Amino acid sequence: MKALGVAVLGAGDMGNTHLAAWSKVESVRLLGVTDVDARRTQAAAEKHGVERWFTNLEEGLAQDGVDVVSVCLPSYLHRAASVAAMEAGKDVLCEKPISLTVEDAQAMIACRDRTGRTLGIAFCKRHLAQLAQLREWLAEGVVGRPVMYRMSGGLEIRFKPWIMDRSMGGGPIVDLCCHYFDQWRWLFDAEPVRVMAMGMTFASGAEELPGVDFQTDTAALCVEYGSGDVGTISLSWGLPRGTSAPGPEQVLGPRGVVTLEGFKGLRLARKGGQEESLADLDADLYGNQAAAFARAVREGTPPVTGAEDGLAALRVSLAVLESIETGRAVEPA
Repeated sequence: MKALGVAVLGAGDMGNTHLAAWSKVESVRLLGVTDVDARRTQAAAEKHGVERWFTNLEEGLAQDGVDVVSVCLPSYLHRAASVAAMEAGKDVLCEKPISLTVEDAQAMIACRDRTGRTLGIAFCKRHLAQLAQLREWLAEGVVGRPVMYRMSGGLEIRFKPWIMDRSMGGGPIVDLCCHYFDQWRWLFDAEPVRVMAMGMTFASGAEELPGVDFQTDTAALCVEYGSGDVGTISLSWGLPRGTSAPGPEQVLGPRGVVTLEGFKGLRLARKGGQEESLADLDADLYGNQAAAFARAVREGTPPVTGAEDGLAALRVSLAVLESIETGRAVEPA
């Protein structure tokens, strides 16, 4: 099997995560990592055994032998980096969200179609055995249908300035909730039809993030699907330092309740108190994601999560933000 040459754009948290994941995939050579921060880039290259490191995007993409590029840059750079990579003849695995605007997402799709490259969006949770099992249970009606999938949680203000900024990262509604908008669409096997949300911003004026144009960081939202299923999230990324508000992640149905336990377990409770638990499920979501994308490239098959999936999730994120702003229910479009 010919070795697949891989380069990673970005040497931050996700860049290092992708480098570690790619290093597990059979017949892969880590040829390059690129980031504007030279010290961080060199450190990532040395840590993961990458052959070369760069601080210039063009140089990183021009390296000989690169077949696949992982785009792990801040969200507002996804379009430019992905388009540049595809136009340079590379297949692209782009971190979620696909972009911050529908226009950028559509431009990425147009470039993919024009160049004939593969463009995958890194919804890593799709590679959890936990969610694959949950999807089977929902399809079989184990807890009945329709269901309500609820997630709640709260974190202190994120240290990354860009991720909280409306024009750079989009805050949690775009950056985090897109995972759920993607997995709900997949789990329910249905399209979103209506969004309702309320929100606020706790972090405005935070001393540790001067100059940030904060996007909504705290919200309660509800997404209705054509199947009748509903997804709900109550979330904050604006809590004060030293606090958190973890909550359960559950699927409620007329015949029972499924509780998600971390990334490795599921607990099913049914009428009469009967319980069934699954534990130690495969949770190597990033390793599985890299291996699946490598297979798609080698076999010429669509990626597990493609650009259309990224665009679908983005439309829901934008509908949530619109609903918060207008106070009305919004149809994702």
